[in-house]
Amino acid sequence: MERNWHRLDRIMHKGNSSKPCYAHTRTDCPPADWETLAAHLDKVAQSASIFAEAFGARLWGEVLGRCHDLGKLSDDFQHYLYSSGAASGDAGAENEDAPSLRVDHSTFGARFVAKAVGRVPGQLLAFCIAGHHTGLADESSSDDAAQRSTLRHKLDPEKYVIPEATALGIELPTLTSPLRLSRGEEAFQLAFFTRMLFSCLIDADRTRTEEFCDPEGAVERSGLGAGFGRPSLAALKYELDRSLRKKQEEAEPIEVNRQRAIVLQHCCEAAHLQPGFFSLNVPTGGGKTLSSLAFALNHALLKDLRRVVMAIPYTSIIEQTADVYRDALGTLAEAGLVEHHTNLQPKHDTRSNQLGTENWDAPLIVTTNVQLMESLFAYRTTPCRKLHNLARSVIVLDEAQTIPVELLRPALAALRELVLNYGCSIVLCTATQPALERRDDFELGLEAVRPIIPDAVPLFQALRRVEVRAVGTLTDDELAPRLAQEQSVLCIVNTRKHASRLYDKVAEISEAADCFHLSTWMCGEHRRNVLKTVRERLNAKRPCRVISTQLVEAGVDLDFPTVYRAEAGFDSIAQAAGRCNREGKLPLGFTYVFEAEERPPAGLLRVAADTAKELQSKHPDPLDPKAVEAYFRLFYWTQKSRWDKHRVMATMGIDQARGRALLQFREMARAFRMICDNQLPILIPYNAKASVLWDNLATGKVLFVPQRELQPYLVSVRKETVQLMQARGFVTEHESGMWLLENRSLYSASKGLDPASSRLDESLWGV
Repeated sequence: MERNWHRLDRIMHKGNSSKPCYAHTRTDCPPADWETLAAHLDKVAQSASIFAEAFGARLWGEVLGRCHDLGKLSDDFQHYLYSSGAASGDAGAENEDAPSLRVDHSTFGARFVAKAVGRVPGQLLAFCIAGHHTGLADESSSDDAAQRSTLRHKLDPEKYVIPEATALGIELPTLTSPLRLSRGEEAFQLAFFTRMLFSCLIDADRTRTEEFCDPEGAVERSGLGAGFGRPSLAALKYELDRSLRKKQEEAEPIEVNRQRAIVLQHCCEAAHLQPGFFSLNVPTGGGKTLSSLAFALNHALLKDLRRVVMAIPYTSIIEQTADVYRDALGTLAEAGLVEHHTNLQPKHDTRSNQLGTENWDAPLIVTTNVQLMESLFAYRTTPCRKLHNLARSVIVLDEAQTIPVELLRPALAALRELVLNYGCSIVLCTATQPALERRDDFELGLEAVRPIIPDAVPLFQALRRVEVRAVGTLTDDELAPRLAQEQSVLCIVNTRKHASRLYDKVAEISEAADCFHLSTWMCGEHRRNVLKTVRERLNAKRPCRVISTQLVEAGVDLDFPTVYRAEAGFDSIAQAAGRCNREGKLPLGFTYVFEAEERPPAGLLRVAADTAKELQSKHPDPLDPKAVEAYFRLFYWTQKSRWDKHRVMATMGIDQARGRALLQFREMARAFRMICDNQLPILIPYNAKASVLWDNLATGKVLFVPQRELQPYLVSVRKETVQLMQARGFVTEHESGMWLLENRSLYSASKGLDPASSRLDESLWGV
């Protein structure tokens, strides 16, 4: 760590003061017990260099660590520490959302590296240091107000004045880029590299600051004092293998289980292949959940990769998937598996899990596609902190084709970059057909994707357990009796309003106790309880009629003899059919596709349904691989004008003449949004625990409750609807930003929030 570095412990502000420079203080401790700036910079440099070494950028990480807090050399900052006498988790830390009233200690280091390193490399380092509390900035802006927060403005001493400091004798090592550049992608690659370096600095700075300011928490994080050391990948593999052997020994000797064993065998054999892109195409019910984990753990161990990240498409199914992994991994899951998503149940949000979500420093991460992909384009410190731990990982993307068409270009660029320059293996899982691979009519697709199952066609044929039939238009009055006459049936519709209305009709003409409703108008805990009851009834062969939105598709483990699906894309129809005769215990199950009395909502759902309708005459069987290929060609591959609809890639460029990277990190993050809805969370007093949380907030007993505790009891509603509900006295806003349901009659035990009972225009509730 001594290469070309002046001894930092000799640096004094102004060079002559007898007082050492400090980085952090502690309450009720004399200055002699404070952390010196030299010690902090040394520690952060050490950690950041280790983090960055995973992608060949050790010296870059070291420079960031050494220089990130050089602004603390200023008299102003040191005076702040001496005069305040307060503890500082990071004294002088700017706020991400508002200008700080404290001392700016970030900009000096950014200017130092920009000048000392020069041109684009110096600028990339400056982005990281200038933003290590406020987040990555835009390089410039045409808006006068926004311009003041850009990197260009902060690096200009004539426009932005900061406290004076002197970094005596610091010489920086020569930096070389570890990147393999791709023609036309250079600006994107520089932005990605900057964000990964930024991640190294943020994690190193926060971890090392915690060591001084919260030593007990630091010991807990290291696993030395809290009783939970992270298990190794080898230990997880051993436990998974044991569980899978037991599962196979106990499995019924039916065709479905024989095919599942074949899928697992292919996954274990393919693990020996070199890192890169893989595809795993397995129809629903084929055992993809555990087989893909088996591949990932085996491959990581064989190729010296560091962790496994399982990305699931929908929050509505992620907990089920995590529970499957927990059952398979036994007690090792407590510390070895980290769940990172918004629907996390409190019982699973252990201290180990909380620490793991901060930086993904665990062998197995279970998250959502949205959490993963949006983090790869984030500018804020918290979502970026974990990113460096993606380097040299196995990333499994379940139902990879759910990436929105409008974000395909930047999303696939990110996946390519993870493989090319960060040593990742990426598995593209799908229950239909490969959608992201390059072909003649899909030039954007990923190249060199190796199938884990060499020929998936026989597998799809062997696991064919369902016949799909189109039944034309069915009004609710026609559909409800058909559902009522079935003992067990699942009906999936496209909107929450339709699910609510249809449920009422079916419950009215059949035994209401045998009817169940599922939608996101129900809080997460409510949905979990309903699904538990539904599974119990199906296993007991009791009557069970479920009306649901598409939240039950893609991974929810249900097995009905009959399924109805409102018109949708072929991929959604295939997912719906996957809930029909899932275990293959019937000779054949039936899925009926119907046109509802109202069209799918405008946007993605309607475009997908229209695409399927256009192909129906040529491809009457939507489960036929040729039909699915034709669907993706029309809906996905030929939509070149929509691949970057929000112009994410336009936020990155290079000014070769001036040697400047034109990286607009905040514009980039705003443009790359996989979920673009303006909704507000309402806390529902659903059960005794939720009622206690509600009472504590409503009565002022507590000012704040962590989101993870509230999440199982929240329902998201359109902002304008919440405001109208507030005007009627139905909800109140807590000072923490949470909304509290005051009128409990609006929440039904069968359907959750009920627009009809609110006496508001139902069109305000959205879909």
